[in-house]
Amino acid sequence: MRPLVPALLVLLAFPAAADDKKPKPSTKPPVVAKEAVRDDQSLGRPEYLSDLARQILRRRMERHGRDMIHLMTGVVLLRREVVQTIAQELAREPRITRPLPDARDELNSALPERFFVLQDELRDRAKALEEAAKTRNDKELGESFARLTQTCVACHSAFLAPKGTEPQ
Repeated sequence: MRPLVPALLVLLAFPAAADDKKPKPSTKPPVVAKEAVRDDQSLGRPEYLSDLARQILRRRMERHGRDMIHLMTGVVLLRREVVQTIAQELAREPRITRPLPDARDELNSALPERFFVLQDELRDRAKALEEAAKTRNDKELGESFARLTQTCVACHSAFLAPKGTEPQ
């Protein structure tokens, strides 16, 4: 038993010696790397549109962006009433009408046809999302939100492309 005591003392002494070599905690707060932030958080500035047309569309896109953040949170947290309300608002939003033949309307005639197709698709997909929230079908809720998001991405792609060159 006697040889055991010196062995225990040696083992206990090593961690104490190791603690002496550890740096003392600093009283300064730790340095945290700043996250890289884009200066311009906007989608882009398509040159084929006039300033007025861009401003009008920008307001709508910013509103849709805020709605999408709230929808994503609502879908993930299964806040079905929130999802239902926002999806209903999106579906009922006044749409930009297609230009009449030979019309020189600055906004409507400047937009690619794909924009109008996607605007209709947004309405239909928002209605489907609203219905999934209303019926409490969580699988369809997630899938409907994904389809709605696909429409947003496709619309942004069409928005950034010059008229006649937009992707399909």
